[in-house]
Amino acid sequence: MDPAIPQLEIELPGIDQVAIVVEDLKDGMDRYRAILGIEPWTVYRFEPPDLAETTYRGDDVDYGMVLALGDAGDTMIELIEPTMGPNLYAEHLEEHGEGLHHVAYFGWDEDETYEILETFEAAGMPIVQSGNYLGSEFWYLDTVDELNGLCFETAVRRNVDDRRPVAIYPDEPYSA
Repeated sequence: MDPAIPQLEIELPGIDQVAIVVEDLKDGMDRYRAILGIEPWTVYRFEPPDLAETTYRGDDVDYGMVLALGDAGDTMIELIEPTMGPNLYAEHLEEHGEGLHHVAYFGWDEDETYEILETFEAAGMPIVQSGNYLGSEFWYLDTVDELNGLCFETAVRRNVDDRRPVAIYPDEPYSA
């Protein structure tokens, strides 16, 4: 193994989410529905004021996105369209176009999650984006060089039942 690759003492129990950045959310939902049969899509707006305490590359910034969640077996598929502010999703679209952006695991408890964040940062893979959506905290780690172009996301999920989707597509119409 390449000695430049950090050796972390982490065992990832699974992948909860695979995320794809798209230019147009409705188009993305239609494509993944038609080709892979993924439906329904639960659509959410992650924007201020519900999305708070947001950081991007070390700076406090406001950003937002509209996203759709669908299931492929036990794996959550997330489609993300950036809507405002500088963020990793808009950066990805500008540099690479649409495509696979990150994988995520959400199953660690709160203390474990904070320890995992410290482990990544100590190994030279800092937090590059974070936020708090209705009490749930999330972090993206700069693993792009180490994981062949992918970010890794983890979160402490709270108040998940308080989230209200803007649509359940295709049963409910969705437009930007």
